[in-house]
Amino acid sequence: MNRCVLQRPHITPDPLPIIRPEDVVLKACDFFGTENPMALGWGINKVQKFNSRDNKSVYTHSGIIMNSQGDTIESLWTVDSQNIWKGYAGKRVIIARWEFLEDEQWEKAYLMIMDKHWKKKYPWWRVPLQIIPPLAKYLSFTGMPVCSELVAKVEHWIGARHRWWTGTTPDILADEWRLWKGYSVMIEGIIETTG
Repeated sequence: MNRCVLQRPHITPDPLPIIRPEDVVLKACDFFGTENPMALGWGINKVQKFNSRDNKSVYTHSGIIMNSQGDTIESLWTVDSQNIWKGYAGKRVIIARWEFLEDEQWEKAYLMIMDKHWKKKYPWWRVPLQIIPPLAKYLSFTGMPVCSELVAKVEHWIGARHRWWTGTTPDILADEWRLWKGYSVMIEGIIETTG
């Protein structure tokens, strides 16, 4: 007796493009997400995937681009700055833009970041709250955001997002950038390593 065995075809995903700084025109208030292949990033992705509506998660950190050179504002050990091309060389990134941004909105948001968050310590105690999203959403007494919440807060300040920034994860942001009207994903790929 002959049996026909159906097998799924092996589909190899297209490789991600290599992103070179000269290939992307960055603007102030572009947003980015990056992946972290280390243990912390692995753990964050597991929790995000568990809580995700699309059952996918790649990005574990996010921030705001300040200028065309790629300088950032992001929650690291403190809310600080680095250059996206140097800080994330060899890493997977997504870069998105709010299409309706006006210069005054960015100037206002930038001043608010500097006033409320610049050089403030990272609220590590809030990271475990992300395991149970309602805890992360409602237990924010200090107003200090984790990396993705800082981005969501800026998005609110420029009129691109609703008020609830607490509990926002890098995965939620990446999904919103891909799906919400008004956002354009400028590029997604791996930043070129130099030298």
